Amino acid sequence: MPLAEGLEYSDNLPHTISAAITSRLRIDNLNELPEDKRPPRDLWWKPYKLKDWLDDVFDIKKEAKAKDFIDLNLEEAE
Repeated sequence: MPLAEGLEYSDNLPHTISAAITSRLRIDNLNELPEDKRPPRDLWWKPYKLKDWLDDVFDIKKEAKAKDFIDLNLEEAE
C-alpha cells in the first residue's frame, strides 16, 4: 500500500511517527486552554519561549520568595 505519491518507504517521510504524535498531543493540549490563556501559534514550536509565556500568563513564580517558607527552629521544640 503506497504511503503517498512518490513515497515508497516510511524512511522518506519528513517526520517520524513519534514526532507527529507528540506534535498532535501538544496542539491538543494547548487547544484545551481557555482562549484568553492560549499562546499564539508561533510560540507552539518554541519550547523555551512557550514556557516563559505560560509562566507569565499563569503568573508562575520562577523563584520562591523568602516569605513562602516557614522557619522552623528545631532547637526550641521539645
